[in-house]
Amino acid sequence: MSEQEDPQAETVKIAGHSVINRRSRWVSSLAALRYVNSIQKNNIVKVRDTDKVTTISLVLCCVATLVCLIVPQLERHRVSFVLAADIFVGISLLTYVANRFGILTTFQPRQALLTWQLMLGTSLLGIFFTINLALLISWMISQNQIIILPLGQ
Repeated sequence: MSEQEDPQAETVKIAGHSVINRRSRWVSSLAALRYVNSIQKNNIVKVRDTDKVTTISLVLCCVATLVCLIVPQLERHRVSFVLAADIFVGISLLTYVANRFGILTTFQPRQALLTWQLMLGTSLLGIFFTINLALLISWMISQNQIIILPLGQ
C-alpha cells in the first residue's frame, strides 16, 4: 500500500504540518476518523475479549429492540421488551465505558484531559441530539404543535 493510499501515513504527515498550520476542525475530524478506522482494521492492535463482547452486545441489543418495534406479532410484548432492552442497553453501555475508562490513567496528563473532554463533549452532543430528535418526533406526531408540560404535572 502506498503512502497515498494509507490513511494512517496521511494522518501522520498532516499532523506534522499541523504544528505550523492548524487544520480546520472538519479536516482534522475526518483525518482522525480515517486514522481510527485504519487502526481498527489493523491486527497489530490487540483488543480484549471483554471489549469485543460488550461491543457485540450493544449491537445485538439495538437490533433486538428494532425487531421488536417492527414485527407486528411482538406488539403485545412491545413495552416490556423495550423496557428490558433499555435496561440491557444501559448495562451494556455502562460496561462498555467502564472497560475502557481505566486507560486514562496510562496517558500523559494532557492526553488524559483531552480524552476526558472528548468523552464529555460526545456525551453532551448525544444528549443534544436525543432531545432535539424527541422534539422533532413530537412535533411531527402532534401535527406541528409541541405541547411542553411544566415540571411536576
